[in-house]
Amino acid sequence: MVNKLTLVGLLALFIVAAADQKQPEIAPILQHLLDTQSIPKPPQGYVPTEQRSTAHTFRTRVDHFNPQNRETFNFGYYSNDEYYQPGGPIFIYVGGNWPVSNFFIEHGHFHDLAARQHAWLFANEHRYYGQSIPTPNLSVQNLRFLTVEQSLVDLAEWINHLRRNVVRDDNARVVLLGTGYAGAIATWARQRYPHLVDGVWVSSGQLDARLNYKEYAVRVGELIRQHGSNECYGRIWRAFRTAENLIDAGLSSTVTELFKTCHPLNPESMLDAETLFFNVKEIVQEAILYLNANVSTPIFCEQLNNNTEATDLQTLAKWIENKYYYLQCLTFDFNSTVEVLLELENHYPENSIFGLRQRTYQLCTEFGWFRTAYADDQPFGYRVTMYFFQNICKAVFGEWLTSEVVVDGVHLTNMHFGGKNPRITNALFTSGGQEPARDIMITDYHQQGSRALVIPGYMASSDLGSVSGYDSPELLEAKHQIELYVDSWLYESIMPLK
Repeated sequence: MVNKLTLVGLLALFIVAAADQKQPEIAPILQHLLDTQSIPKPPQGYVPTEQRSTAHTFRTRVDHFNPQNRETFNFGYYSNDEYYQPGGPIFIYVGGNWPVSNFFIEHGHFHDLAARQHAWLFANEHRYYGQSIPTPNLSVQNLRFLTVEQSLVDLAEWINHLRRNVVRDDNARVVLLGTGYAGAIATWARQRYPHLVDGVWVSSGQLDARLNYKEYAVRVGELIRQHGSNECYGRIWRAFRTAENLIDAGLSSTVTELFKTCHPLNPESMLDAETLFFNVKEIVQEAILYLNANVSTPIFCEQLNNNTEATDLQTLAKWIENKYYYLQCLTFDFNSTVEVLLELENHYPENSIFGLRQRTYQLCTEFGWFRTAYADDQPFGYRVTMYFFQNICKAVFGEWLTSEVVVDGVHLTNMHFGGKNPRITNALFTSGGQEPARDIMITDYHQQGSRALVIPGYMASSDLGSVSGYDSPELLEAKHQIELYVDSWLYESIMPLK
């Protein structure tokens, strides 16, 4: 178990105020690992109420590709047959890098469509997340079974089981809904197993593996200018450049004091400097994206612009100090960052709740999505580079994980599945017009029974909720199109108009 100081600094004790039942807050480096994928979040305090939603497990093999390995494990899933009538379809909310929840098979647009189509609803837990970890611990040797290919076979075998043994209808049509990383899994399940999956709705699905994901910072910068101001953008730009210049001038102690780091910034350590700048960058980006950008950004920029500190760097440092008022110091050094990712025990909250080690492994071996500051048109300096991320991968999982291995993993993912052009039919890709991750999503797609919809003014997975009077006309039309496309996959004679 990591030491207390590291837990305080990096995880913010997971629960900042348990007595007040507040949402857990975690450190910026860890927040990044979660936010790299769009993770659907049920409302705070949600308690399942539907009597027909029940928990189950499905047994499958740990390694589907080695006939000599007969080891098995159980992954969890939820079932809701409240609306099902014989002959109805199967609707599956596909699991991703989070513990399974039954919220989206009891609420939301997918649930409402199931009621109209008399569908049986299911939600599964992805291998290695939540309580569905197939190995005694998360050692590097054990993580070798955490691959997209293994998870796709899990899903295919489970769908076959649902048809034959649960719904008892071998001809039942199957529609998948996937968000974020699970959107990629849903897409590739349709690609690999078209005989099992009849259609997929992919909400904010992230499909294009990318090593140097520099575009993300550019998109956040655009949001700051659009919903904040050029003055706010300039303050952030100057703060980062000032800190970089101070370190270059041998004044790293000044930066340490301003940001109240737990350990002095080592002027000889490029990794410590990059870790600090990465964390500061992620803190700012999280503030911009905490709510819809048109709400969060003005609040953040007003706080910066109304500050009375003498310099922009002091202003930003003071804002971060106020944000993390409950911490005596911030662990922005490289070693502390790595330490929390070295936890091997399945039951530790870092792994069972947040899936930090597992997700980091997937990023290092298959997806990349390393949010650097390489691009020119962004306000976060230039000191967050691939050097930082490559060293994270090696420090956590071993020297075998060289830059060449990481590059090959990203290349192979896109080669195997097609990146932003999976060439499948019966797929609807939806995304928000303000999503900073939209560069790795499918926003233009033309295949039979398929389309890509970009919903102006919204962030990730805004289309998951039930139709509401608060929806904009564009969001209402998107939800209507989702309904038409699902209909078309269930009843092939009906095709939605483009």
